[in-house]
Amino acid sequence: MSLKNAVPLPLILLFLAVSLQPVSARAGWGETLKQAGEAGSQAMGLSVGPSRIEAAFRELLGMGTDAAVESLSADGGFSTLAATALSLPESYRKIAETVAPNLLASLNSAAEAAVPGVGEQFKKAIATMEFSNPGSLLSGSKTAVTEYFDANARDSLTRGAAPLVEAALNQAGGGSILSAIKQLGSLTGTPFDPVDYLTRKTLDSMFLYIGKTEEGIRSGDITTTSELLQRVF
Repeated sequence: MSLKNAVPLPLILLFLAVSLQPVSARAGWGETLKQAGEAGSQAMGLSVGPSRIEAAFRELLGMGTDAAVESLSADGGFSTLAATALSLPESYRKIAETVAPNLLASLNSAAEAAVPGVGEQFKKAIATMEFSNPGSLLSGSKTAVTEYFDANARDSLTRGAAPLVEAALNQAGGGSILSAIKQLGSLTGTPFDPVDYLTRKTLDSMFLYIGKTEEGIRSGDITTTSELLQRVF
């Protein structure tokens, strides 16, 4: 090997330090690689460096967001899965059949209408997301990237989604919806904030679909992916 092409001694030592550790002690290798850069990753025999791993994470999250928007924004999108189906407080249900029989349908319409805008909020968050330890996420659970995104972006996404949900609720007949909820609240003594509920339910449902996408990519069940995702996962 010529001096020009020789692997720098610090990178050789880095490789040895990581490779000689027990598997259980390598959880932080992603942060080490991130600090070493692309050259360090290549010196350690990896086909992709940390920046490419992060790019794969963003692509994965973007695919999941697209899948969520397509499914949830469709007519009846939230009721497709039991985990995403909307519901009224238990004390409301029987009375609502008489007092406000269309209330749940109106809430579904509002949630479906809000999803595309919420999806754009997700895309913006994905574009700026920092992955502090990409290596541990890559070797983590089947939804590790989704869980990381949820934990780090949930608060800002909630702030961004709430006005979109409120606007969609108004479009779906906000006055009559709020009036019906106020009446049901008086009759049952149970408070219910439709904007808060729909915002939380929409985000939960979005993350559910993103998680399913990540599971599919990691397991190979989703095969129509880019070369980058195939190399990383």
